Amino acid sequence: MARQTDNRISYIKKPMAENSFPCVISAAAGLVLCIAGMAVSIRSQGNTPLGAVAACFCGVLFSIAGLRYGYRAFKEREKNYILAKAGTVTAAAMVILCFVILLIGFKR
Repeated sequence: MARQTDNRISYIKKPMAENSFPCVISAAAGLVLCIAGMAVSIRSQGNTPLGAVAACFCGVLFSIAGLRYGYRAFKEREKNYILAKAGTVTAAAMVILCFVILLIGFKR
């Protein structure tokens, strides 16, 4: 007798990781603040006002918080990580970009 393969499909959806929503929200807030601060800096031709610097700094802090929430989301077992992945990648890109811009500024 031939062995029958098990072709069952599970339609049970995995729940989202609890920390993935704060991760995405923090990463999005950091992205918006950094873009706003850089736009003001470009518009003022390099004479960046204090408000724009504060916006960029808060954006970096929000991105670091997004990385922390993303790390916590990946620690949860048997969850859906799609939002945590998107938020973590966005937050990491913003942190790296801001520190590269900072290093370029120190070099000049």
